[in-house]
Amino acid sequence: MKNIKTIYFAVFTGIFLFVVTGCSKVENELTQGTDYTLNTQQDVAQFKTTEGIRTLTISGNNITDVSMLSFKTVKTLIIENTSIKNLSLPQLTSVTSSLIIQNNDVLESVNMLTNFKFLNGNLNIVNNKLLTDISGFLQLKVFKGNLLITDNVLLGENLTCTSTSIGFCVIKYLLENSIISGTITLSNNHPKAVTDASLIGVITGGNIISYTLGSKADIENFAPQSDTVQNLTISGIDITDNVLSLIKDRIKGVKGTVSITNTSIKTTENFFEAIKCNGSIILRNNLELTNPQGFKGYILINGDLIIENCPKLNYWGTPRGGAGFSGVVRIEGSLKLNPVPEMAEGGAGLISLIYVGGDFEIVGDRTKGGIYNLDTWYQLGGGIKHIGGSLIYNNHYMVNGLGGFENLEYLGGDVTILDNGVTAGTIPLQSLTNQVGFCLIKKFLDSGIIKKSNPTIQLRVKPGDPFIEVNTLIPCNK
Repeated sequence: MKNIKTIYFAVFTGIFLFVVTGCSKVENELTQGTDYTLNTQQDVAQFKTTEGIRTLTISGNNITDVSMLSFKTVKTLIIENTSIKNLSLPQLTSVTSSLIIQNNDVLESVNMLTNFKFLNGNLNIVNNKLLTDISGFLQLKVFKGNLLITDNVLLGENLTCTSTSIGFCVIKYLLENSIISGTITLSNNHPKAVTDASLIGVITGGNIISYTLGSKADIENFAPQSDTVQNLTISGIDITDNVLSLIKDRIKGVKGTVSITNTSIKTTENFFEAIKCNGSIILRNNLELTNPQGFKGYILINGDLIIENCPKLNYWGTPRGGAGFSGVVRIEGSLKLNPVPEMAEGGAGLISLIYVGGDFEIVGDRTKGGIYNLDTWYQLGGGIKHIGGSLIYNNHYMVNGLGGFENLEYLGGDVTILDNGVTAGTIPLQSLTNQVGFCLIKKFLDSGIIKKSNPTIQLRVKPGDPFIEVNTLIPCNK
């Protein structure tokens, strides 16, 4: 019997030692290593450590790029309070405790985690107010931990998952492929984001829904539920004219916003004249876009017209509105053209336009440009008469007067007219022959055309000059 007790004691002791030793080993693996903090871009550039990292904290508002970091694995990685716009960590393969991305005010995307395969811990994405893209996590093969995504106000609008890279469709992919195994908490993100992960990509309220097409393949596979959609977002450098034109065979109309960004299209034809667009139109970062003729039949833009960084786009005009945007009479939202290095002579590219419900913004390029005042718009079309928001007219190469605005009857916001005129002189304070001066703004102010109480009025002849005090001017025609 004594021998049996001895055996039991030995077995129990062995089990106890195994358990304690095993727990200590796991605990040591989680706690061993060195903690590092990088507070500046120089710190990041000089950080060459690749092994034995327990916690790496990257925090500093002058940090804009971490792509040069060469470590592959880390226990805890914290990226916070930086000025990183696009988070790229191409060498990172695994995080074994937690990954925290928080309070990065300009962060727009986490999409360059090319080799990030293993997350054996929690992922927190918190309070990144410009973040819209988390597609970098599509590379994960194992995610054994909890996911918290909260207070990212632009992230996660619930759209049909035409691509796994759209918003929270990344999470849907991880769930459907059994990659993520922990608790998922979604809260206070985009106003139209879901809080229940099972509802990602599920659209209620009929067949008229929004779509995001992020590549040539997305357009080729586009199969909408009806011939009218709510919002249509199109982006992708592999989208050409021929690819874009495929959409007209799938839908007849867009009720909300059409946004075409970062494509390789050269023309607006075979899309805008074939599809009825009933809301805002956004063209942004289409560097080869030249032809505006898809809009030649448009009279009304029932929302915003925003054209940004499409530097080759022509603004052709004819007196009867038979070219480009020259037939548009009314824009219910804002007009934002930036930059506009070229426009048909005298503003004829907008010759029919009399009403803008929001801001009126036309910004040029001080190194080149063909806008030589907006006199033709005024003489043949009457010029702009109503601006519901602010007037912004800056940085034009040849503009030397405010011709085109003489018939303005209503201006609801502020006025900013800065740094116009390089080769043909500048805008004078008081009008000269064929040059309408800054005195026009004083006239608007005194006659009550500017409706805003205590408006901000910024006027400047050229860079480096002092701002003009509007109340020192004599109203035009006095």
